[in-house]
Amino acid sequence: MKYKNTPAMTSTTIARNQTSRRRFLKGFSAMFGCVAGSMLTGNAVSVAMAYTPNADSILSDGKVFDKNQLMLLKEICSIVIPKTDTLGAAELDGHGFIDNQLFHCHTKAEQERAVAVLTMIDNTSQQQLSNSFLMLTPEQQFQLLTELDLGEKNFNQAQRADFKVLKQYICFSYYTSIVGATQELRYDPVPGGFKGSIPYKETDSSWATNGLFH
Repeated sequence: MKYKNTPAMTSTTIARNQTSRRRFLKGFSAMFGCVAGSMLTGNAVSVAMAYTPNADSILSDGKVFDKNQLMLLKEICSIVIPKTDTLGAAELDGHGFIDNQLFHCHTKAEQERAVAVLTMIDNTSQQQLSNSFLMLTPEQQFQLLTELDLGEKNFNQAQRADFKVLKQYICFSYYTSIVGATQELRYDPVPGGFKGSIPYKETDSSWATNGLFH
């Protein structure tokens, strides 16, 4: 995952954060290849492109999540993709995006699975640390999500898999945003440059699609 650093964290924890961040980003393309079948079908892309971030999305219940769940999801978004020199997933309303995307593009079972992940995270926090996830210190939040991300200690592999899906939603929300697509990633609207004025005679055959890449 791509975790945030805080003054309270030790140098060892910060180094581990950076390692986690590099590992997460390195596997990002492969991860999206795995989820393309479930996240990029039907009208998913058009719904994603049409979504307008809402700074007030946590002030009321969403379409799938209630207000408390949206607040929890926002905090998780801020840990998975934090604000650095560019805005993070929470600042870009990743939580509201996911709520909207689940409602319009996913089945009831998929919606319930996402809700169950948030419930599981908060319940584990209550049971193990006697506090809700939102009331934990940043380091406690980091530690809990790290254990979940690895399927260790209080978490099993099925829960780990469910959390991976949630991370995929967060990444999808972030990298379909303007900031994620054009600032965090490199963006070139015409890769390789535009080549106009290609010699062409009336007797020549028309160009096929591959001609655009030469």
